[in-house]
Amino acid sequence: MKKFVCMVLCTVFVLGCFVFTGCVKNPDDTTGESTADGGDTEDTVTEEDTDINDGLPEVRYDGQSFRVLTQETAHVNDIYCEDHDTGNSIHDAVRARNIDIEERFGIDLMVEVDNFGSVNSKIDRMVKSGSDEFDLCFVHMVTGASRAIDNDFVPFEKLPYVDLSKPWWDRQIRNGFSIGSNLMMANGDISPTSFNITSCLYFNKTLFDRYDMEYPYELVRQGKWTLDKLYELTKDMTIDGDGDGVLDPKSQRDTYCMSTWFYDVPYSLYYGSGGMLVSKDENDMPYYDPNIERDSAIYQKIYNIIINNNAYFETNLSEFSNVAKVFFDGRALFYDAKLESSEDLREMDNEYGILPIPKFSELQNDYYSFVNGATSMVCVPVTCKDLERASVVIEALASGAYKTITPVLYETYLKRKVTRDADSADMIEYIVRNRVFDMGYVNLFDGIGSFVREMLTAKKTDVSYTFQKYKRKSQSDMEKLVESYKKSASS
Repeated sequence: MKKFVCMVLCTVFVLGCFVFTGCVKNPDDTTGESTADGGDTEDTVTEEDTDINDGLPEVRYDGQSFRVLTQETAHVNDIYCEDHDTGNSIHDAVRARNIDIEERFGIDLMVEVDNFGSVNSKIDRMVKSGSDEFDLCFVHMVTGASRAIDNDFVPFEKLPYVDLSKPWWDRQIRNGFSIGSNLMMANGDISPTSFNITSCLYFNKTLFDRYDMEYPYELVRQGKWTLDKLYELTKDMTIDGDGDGVLDPKSQRDTYCMSTWFYDVPYSLYYGSGGMLVSKDENDMPYYDPNIERDSAIYQKIYNIIINNNAYFETNLSEFSNVAKVFFDGRALFYDAKLESSEDLREMDNEYGILPIPKFSELQNDYYSFVNGATSMVCVPVTCKDLERASVVIEALASGAYKTITPVLYETYLKRKVTRDADSADMIEYIVRNRVFDMGYVNLFDGIGSFVREMLTAKKTDVSYTFQKYKRKSQSDMEKLVESYKKSASS
């Protein structure tokens, strides 16, 4: 298996994760209840599920190279691996999947790795020159979206063997990335990176036991794990343990109801509650469509948990690592983070569990998980000359990841502190199978897309005023987005 690796700038990507830290929603719904077509989230993946046939033809490509361009990540590689097993379970699972695809279809996977900014520039140059250099690209969600709008990518509707109804593709991906019924970027099991940076909640089981509190697992299964319940559990749980009248996250005696980071928790709780900033018309064209009544109700619940209940809400970039440390040290009841954070908690003395992000209310159909904007998205450049072959290999990579890589990811999330906790294993299925995407988050990040973070940081409560402040610019930005797409599509 040949590999070509470019120089990478991991530091740039890590900083990007701080900057870019959605769910199908009825725009007329003002209470946060979802009408998403999400299915029954109580079903979990079984061994039989992973044996689903991908329905691909029995074809061989006589040693042809299948060329992949991917972004270097600080999380996990989506497709690149060394030519030998390393003992890293995820790496070795990626390698096993790749070898299987190579042998099955008689191809040679050629993977080029670069930092996320260079990946986008390379795609743009390739398209403009008309050169057929890559069959598949993994791009940064937010920065890659601009290339999609410029129609640098082939719509997935033109890839005959990619079946987006299969469980290895995100069910709600169209909401965030389809324009004019053309889906230019997709996601799912094919990107272990994206699973790693999916939002979730950790809870300290040792503290729950100390305070004689029931673990929330059954609430999740019964559809009763809500923001109201999280508020109830966190109320009066921030304690000035050293009695100096000051809550200090670096004090070894002060404890918090929740430890949170301002580039994570505003988005995870808002989108987990069914929040959405952009809707689609009958032609699948996006338009700015805020729902002030609904979003005010969502924000008030978030405000109660984070501000009124005195959660540790860190806004200083230099103190990012302390958010995890407070939970690791056993000084927070809950910790809002990403699935990959389980790696940082492996040596934690206290026992912990994993939960999905709470619903707005019990009327919401599903639990939704926010996906960090630094995630990888898969796309096919318009210069690709063999779309049938590309679609076969892409579908095989996705189904192979579902069967080979994702089970190893689950095991990794559950190592050490929750290995004996079958309940947390069930919870991961709730987390990864209803991941949400909002075109507003991707395209309006510097503005209304960050309104919850902005308001929590300033401890503001008037959502209506904030929405009015951004209304004209947000509408203009979305109109420009649609016009740019139409112009590019007709050229």
